[in-house]
Amino acid sequence: MLVLPWPVLGLPPTWYKMPAYRSRAVSEPRKLLGELGLDVPSSRELRVWDSSAEMRYMVLPQRPAGTERLGETDLVPLVTRDALIGVAEVAPPAS
Repeated sequence: MLVLPWPVLGLPPTWYKMPAYRSRAVSEPRKLLGELGLDVPSSRELRVWDSSAEMRYMVLPQRPAGTERLGETDLVPLVTRDALIGVAEVAPPAS
């Protein structure tokens, strides 16, 4: 059973807990992420770890370029649930 930090992420999407998604996330992560709208450059290394009842992993999204001077208050609204579950990148703030 997959247990997520619901207070932070909200309820997980239905597909996130499906065996087909979880299997493909391990066997062909780059292709699966592409189908979800996240094109990961081949130059970027992908590592996949599956959480278990004994071990939980956290996705720490990469800080968007151009946000180096922003503080936590400005950054928090940019981080989406999808970025926290690893299927999207954090977009920089709109100009």
